[in-house]
Amino acid sequence: MVFPGQGAQTPGMGAELIAAGLSLALLDVAGEQGLDLARLLVEGTAEDLRPTQVAQPALYYCGVALGRRVQELGLRPRFAAGHSLGEYCALVVAGALDAEDGMRLVLERGRLMAAAPVGTMAAVLGLGTEALGQICQEVSSAGECCVIANDNCPGQLVISGSLEGVRAASERSVAAGARRVIPLSVGGAFHSPLMAEAALAFGAAVDGIKLRDPDFPVGSGAKGRLLSSADEIRQSLRVQLESPVRWTEVVTAMAGTGTFLECGPGNTLAALIRRTLEGATVLPVGSPAQAQSAFGLVRESASLAARP
Repeated sequence: MVFPGQGAQTPGMGAELIAAGLSLALLDVAGEQGLDLARLLVEGTAEDLRPTQVAQPALYYCGVALGRRVQELGLRPRFAAGHSLGEYCALVVAGALDAEDGMRLVLERGRLMAAAPVGTMAAVLGLGTEALGQICQEVSSAGECCVIANDNCPGQLVISGSLEGVRAASERSVAAGARRVIPLSVGGAFHSPLMAEAALAFGAAVDGIKLRDPDFPVGSGAKGRLLSSADEIRQSLRVQLESPVRWTEVVTAMAGTGTFLECGPGNTLAALIRRTLEGATVLPVGSPAQAQSAFGLVRESASLAARP
């Protein structure tokens, strides 16, 4: 199972889940902290869902509800992973984190990240890690902040930092041969040093919740590998906000393990996984009906594979 991160949110993405009565207790947790998530998931516009402090709990709810639904149908994943925010959904389905505690963590995470210093991000296509890293270093040496924040798949990196830093690095990337640079509509310089203060405060919140060893390994974007112990997971979460998302490495660690189920709105991760693992099968699970369909397809595939 894989779970998308911020940016995947779409209007109405929670309507069918709420109508089906899935994981409604999580909406109550958000309501206790003043966020009418149920209304936003059904009626919210793209602009309503864009703020970091809304997008993150909204996506978390959808991911957990869909992941749990797949498990209720009888599928047990070999691994789970999430892109940035999606990691919390993965921890829940792996039994490492209580869903309600996860919602409280994600609400705090969203608030802290939204309050961080102003910054932005941009996707850089067609430029290697070494070349882009050198550009970021040059920009940072000039007094701005810019780092590689996401390694999403071969040929797609994301930079993050101050407004001027990302602008300068974007221009230099095009001059250095990048095929395209795409500014991202995000609320801050995520996974960069500008998140240091938020990461410090969030670390205290992480230390205050109970984590268990997962039932199966969970991908860590900060570490770029699969984790199997509560201690490793806690350490990873404490540094996640200011560390790069090493998604290519996480996906590679799950290579050859069967079908991927993308639990959440859209198909962003499907595209990244297919560019990383040639021939990978990724099924969308964005609604209860798609969960049922994915269950049937996975069971059928397993049955065929077991035949002599």
